[in-house]
Amino acid sequence: MFFKDKHCPTCGGSGTQVFTPLKPEERKALGTHRTDLWRCTAAGCRWYQPWGHQAGGGRLPEELQNPGADASV
Repeated sequence: MFFKDKHCPTCGGSGTQVFTPLKPEERKALGTHRTDLWRCTAAGCRWYQPWGHQAGGGRLPEELQNPGADASV
């Protein structure tokens, strides 16, 4: 079974967030052609990771922050 909900290590809490595949411009910003990277869709989050695990994840550049972000975060 395939679930889009994953725990995001930067969003905190015990709940899950919806993840979506990285868009081409996001992969370009990271300098990768990998298609197995997904990002958290929570407002203000920049976390991405391979689908199967958090290891190998990181943060996208500031300009790729999700809409609705608090400038102080």
